[in-house]
Amino acid sequence: MRCPKCGTDNPPGRTLCVRCSTRLRAAAGGGPAVPDTGEILMPRLRADLLRLVVVAAVVVALAAALGTLLR
Repeated sequence: MRCPKCGTDNPPGRTLCVRCSTRLRAAAGGGPAVPDTGEILMPRLRADLLRLVVVAAVVVALAAALGTLLR
């Protein structure tokens, strides 16, 4: 997959360019790679942050429960 920003050839399946770290994704129809836009990345970022908050809350709750059991 060729990077649209710097033109570097990247191995198949890469999500970031090995040279400039531009995010890569295949274009519809198997065309050349195009960089992701903010419209695509922001919902993904929000979902990842929500998952992180949920996991952190579960870890804190389990730590609190174990702390009370081990006293």
